[in-house]
Amino acid sequence: MARKSKYASAVVEEIPELDFVPTSFYGRLSVEDGDDIQNNSIGNQMKLAEDFVFQHPELKIVEWYSDNGFTGMNYDRPDFRRMMADIRAGKSHCILVKDISRFGRHFLMTSEYVERALPAMGIRLICINDGYDSADENADAPALLMPFKMIMNDNYVKDISRKIRSGITAKMNSGEYLPSVSSIPYGYLRNPKENTYDIDPEAAGTVRRIFELRAAGQSYTNIVRELNRDGILCPGRLRYERGITMAAKYKDATWIRGTIRKIVSDPVYTGKRIYGRVKRDKLGREKKRRPQDEWQIVENAHPPIITTELFEQVQKFNKAELERRGKFEKASPLELDYRRLLQGKIVCGDCGSAMTAGKGSGRPGKGRLHWVYYECNDFRESGRDRCCSHYIRQEAIMERLTNMLNQQVAIAVDLEKMIADIQRMPRTQQHQRTAQETLHAVRLKLGNLEAKMEQLLIDLTSGVIDRDEYDYAKASYTRQREQLRMEESRAEQDAAALQNSISSTRQWIEKVRQYQRLPEINREIIELLVKEIRVFRDRSISITLNYADPYAPLRGYLEEIEEVKEHVG
Repeated sequence: MARKSKYASAVVEEIPELDFVPTSFYGRLSVEDGDDIQNNSIGNQMKLAEDFVFQHPELKIVEWYSDNGFTGMNYDRPDFRRMMADIRAGKSHCILVKDISRFGRHFLMTSEYVERALPAMGIRLICINDGYDSADENADAPALLMPFKMIMNDNYVKDISRKIRSGITAKMNSGEYLPSVSSIPYGYLRNPKENTYDIDPEAAGTVRRIFELRAAGQSYTNIVRELNRDGILCPGRLRYERGITMAAKYKDATWIRGTIRKIVSDPVYTGKRIYGRVKRDKLGREKKRRPQDEWQIVENAHPPIITTELFEQVQKFNKAELERRGKFEKASPLELDYRRLLQGKIVCGDCGSAMTAGKGSGRPGKGRLHWVYYECNDFRESGRDRCCSHYIRQEAIMERLTNMLNQQVAIAVDLEKMIADIQRMPRTQQHQRTAQETLHAVRLKLGNLEAKMEQLLIDLTSGVIDRDEYDYAKASYTRQREQLRMEESRAEQDAAALQNSISSTRQWIEKVRQYQRLPEINREIIELLVKEIRVFRDRSISITLNYADPYAPLRGYLEEIEEVKEHVG
């Protein structure tokens, strides 16, 4: 048996006959283009496409797609995905690109599209500068050269990547490299003309204030509380207000301890430019944080906001704080620790933020107690300005959760009995018999009707009836067939309703049985059964299960057959 192409069903409907070829233009530009960015600009690609279409009036561009700033080494590009979705929906039958490198640079993936996927979908591909048109009978020679060109493009990307990285490294060493606007440290503004940072008058005063408060011995929490109380915008909120970022998460952002900790530890505020804290080894690899001895530090690269003396004073205080905390009596191992079990499941019932686990401890000395508690993360990170603590011990949550799951075991037993009772009920058995009989009767009618339609065609070809009589009878039979098929579909649903309801309920029962067989609650069963645990201000707990109402399928079936009974009655 011939192997079926995985692309065969990509375009289901037949391509309609048109007096033009609906065409999708696709353009792409990225840093891979190096010094040729002007030549390869999206605008230039569009102009080239317009000229080509003018010379080929059978083509009509129905949609323009372009990905600006996306690599050709993969196909996870927004407008490329949109174009392929539109093509699958039948919006266009041809793709027009400047050259094959605009379509993609990855040899294997691009070959898959050009040589298999697009032909299987019946989609024409035109690469203008390559002289390639998949609809051209003489396209074999250029097509043969394309894989070699793709290999060259693949190597070209890697070569350009090395050159760009080398150029950036040289600029970093001289202090001339400027990151994007969103990556400029809080307190500074980007000055691309001078390749430097300018002091931001609005934020620089806040930076000094933070360092001075920390040098005076203030905790991160107290600094957060003071800044939020005075209405000073945090870095994310300031960028949002200035239109540098549109991310909704920054719209109402406030100061948190992590931001303060990051600012008071960053030597950038003394005029040093630091590069390479996070870096990838080569193209396609993930970025990784680097140890401090691998950083590139450029002295006096921009105006300082604070003095080196103030910065060193704060670092000494930070170090002393760490040492002081290190002298605390180490907590003994917890006898009970459910943090891994409950991770990601506990939410503040009032503000909706996650609840964070913490370790509490009693007074120092023999028999010192330690425990795990949960607290509203928004309350903690805002310096206790928003929401409230919702402080609750892990044992209270586990007790409530255990009781809830034990209740589900009792419900599962009840449901097993309910299923057996429903199957034995006379009205259930009568409903099932009626549904099967109805389905059988409808299928018999359909079979008879199909036979009549076959005979009708025989009568037409043998001259028993003329064309008008055939068309009239066929239209009548077709309407009857459509009606019977709808009746068949309803009858099938009625016949399968009980089994579907039981199957759905038994899936839930099996999940609960898994919990019942376990010696203790584990993470897997919590993932299986528990959607969310909400803790409210009064420490009440609400648990939402993944299966909202296990009785619902069976109850729905009983209500349905009761409605049928009343209707028949």
